[in-house]
Amino acid sequence: MDALIIKTGQNLLLPFYHVVSDNNPKHVKHLYTPRSIHNFKKDLDFLLEHFKSISLDHLLSFKKDGIPSHKRYFHLTFDDGMSEFYTIVAPILREKGVHATVFLNSNFIDNKELFYRFKASILYDKLKDNKLLKVSYQAKEQLNELANKHGINFDQYLQQQQPYLTSAQIKELQEQGFTFGAHSKNHPLYKDIELDAQVIQTKDSIASITKAFNLDYAVFSFPFTDDGVKLAFFDAINSDVDFTFGCAGLKEDNAPNHFQRIGMEANKSGKEIIKSEYLYYLMKEKVGKHKIMRR
Repeated sequence: MDALIIKTGQNLLLPFYHVVSDNNPKHVKHLYTPRSIHNFKKDLDFLLEHFKSISLDHLLSFKKDGIPSHKRYFHLTFDDGMSEFYTIVAPILREKGVHATVFLNSNFIDNKELFYRFKASILYDKLKDNKLLKVSYQAKEQLNELANKHGINFDQYLQQQQPYLTSAQIKELQEQGFTFGAHSKNHPLYKDIELDAQVIQTKDSIASITKAFNLDYAVFSFPFTDDGVKLAFFDAINSDVDFTFGCAGLKEDNAPNHFQRIGMEANKSGKEIIKSEYLYYLMKEKVGKHKIMRR
């Protein structure tokens, strides 16, 4: 691992997760498998062996001072603002002294609304129709119609299962030192919506979350992926955000103040995931494909 870090020069690692749990609730069951608690703890042990955990504030300081070349850092992030962060993840992170930022969809906080992909997973659990898992953001109203037809009440599910963090939980987590960012309003795939809609989704979610939780910083992670997002988008939101985060793995990016992260929910150990990202980076670097060039 040490040799890989030195050879690539990539000494800042940004792993990300969605859900850590030994249970697999209906709303994610048919989309992905949560990271088990055992594997999550092993991931942290491996990270702490090779890198130092830093806070978001420390990460933000890199915008001014640059990333020190002689130190190795990591900062954990979690997308979608799932309730398991409060019940399972935060106690583990506090015990191990690890910092983390949670990215929230402003429409979903306090379980006010359910992500359309979660609706598809719940419906699939009952109807076993593969087409449900392919319904797009633009066609999401079809899921509500099907739910009504088959007696599935998403509002009731939200209140009973409480899949998302509440405002009270977020404020308590803030007091414990955890930080928060925006993840769009209701989780569209950005390359499937127009630039104006991308900007609105981003600026509105940032404004809502920074105001609700009295944040003096603004960070944003892309829902799904930042693939296909143009430089014009980053120019449009530049004055509203400190950093943005994608999920393309260990890569560089020509978008300003934009970091790529490593997904940690593959069916491999954290050690295997991270080492393979470093090896993949070296392979890509040989042919000049280690950097995302947007236009």
